[in-house]
Amino acid sequence: MFEKFKLRACLCAGLTAAMLSVSVAEAAPQAIGGFFKQIRQQSFMDKDEQGEHEVLYQRFAGLAVDKELRERFPQLSAAIEQRTSADWARMQKDSVGMKAEAVQFRRESPNYYHPFAQDMDVIVRRADDAVVSYLEMEYENGAGAHGMYGWQGVNFNTMTGEEIALSAVVKDMGRFTDILIAQLKKEHPDASFFDMETQVRKYALQGKLNWTLDPRGVTVYFNPYAIAAYAEGLLQTTVLFQEQPQLFNEAYLETAEVYAQPFPHYYPLITSLKDNGRRDVLSVNQGEGKVTVTLNGRKTDFAAALTNLQPVLVHMQNKDNFLYIDGQTQEGGRQTLVLKVEKGKVRHVGTLPYTFMHTLAVSPAEQQYWRFMTNPDGFYIDKAAKPGSSSQTDICAVGSDGQLTFG
Repeated sequence: MFEKFKLRACLCAGLTAAMLSVSVAEAAPQAIGGFFKQIRQQSFMDKDEQGEHEVLYQRFAGLAVDKELRERFPQLSAAIEQRTSADWARMQKDSVGMKAEAVQFRRESPNYYHPFAQDMDVIVRRADDAVVSYLEMEYENGAGAHGMYGWQGVNFNTMTGEEIALSAVVKDMGRFTDILIAQLKKEHPDASFFDMETQVRKYALQGKLNWTLDPRGVTVYFNPYAIAAYAEGLLQTTVLFQEQPQLFNEAYLETAEVYAQPFPHYYPLITSLKDNGRRDVLSVNQGEGKVTVTLNGRKTDFAAALTNLQPVLVHMQNKDNFLYIDGQTQEGGRQTLVLKVEKGKVRHVGTLPYTFMHTLAVSPAEQQYWRFMTNPDGFYIDKAAKPGSSSQTDICAVGSDGQLTFG
């Protein structure tokens, strides 16, 4: 009797565990937070018969994680920290050669001399308990006619910390490549491509497409000279999951219902605001005393003298969408413009005395940490501080009206 009961209990427990496993596996990903970057800046100086001068300006901002995220996802955290450390080491190694080249350039061409520059930045594209995807953005300026820059997509499995291959996301790379080529032609009709189709197919066959896994699709990036002239800049195109669901592995078609997605203000964000398969194009630009938001070709200006814009798209469970645009004021402080994106238009909700930049006013210079807002249901944001003062952090969420809620 006891053995029969024991066997029945084991079978029930096993069935319950199996059902729980299936339930967890089928559950949609949940947005996570805890990502930030620390901005390190330094200038290298030299001295010659003309006097002291700057040789190299260096700025580095690599992705980092906070204590809470490290405890929850240790393998992911280790992978991110290892990559950031490697990027920093490579930058320091490259700076040795750049400093030597700058000294030689000044000696040989004093009338054309300018300090060299290195700048590495990072921005998160997607962060949930299934995928963390981000962009590393690098710029160098030396003795050439112009500086050189490039973006590199990084895609990690959140649970294991392993890099995700595009071939694991896309079922049919041939069809995917055809779509990329067609979209590049449509979205950049006046671009000075050189042998674009051949180059894109070559990158795809060699597994060298540069991409990120976004909340609603896959974005592919082509750096200057990859498929077009330098003057065309960085070219990108996005394939939305709902546009081509048969093209993607089912494991990646389930995405977070609620998320926040940072994006550069100088490049458009392609998404589906209502999750209905409709393609929406959103961009944010700064102007003289105004911020301009363009939604599907329709521009709306907002009277706000903000620069150094840091926009974030906030997507709510009821499919409402807000823009949080953190910007620097003319006085040197920061504030956040809150806008609602609805029915083909954008309207002002409020202006918050808050910023995602955490400042520590320590000697000899300020330390700055930029927090990435990726989970609207819980994130850290700072009450804007006066220049030269440290800022104070609050824990917030985005309310149904788009405003901050505290608790």
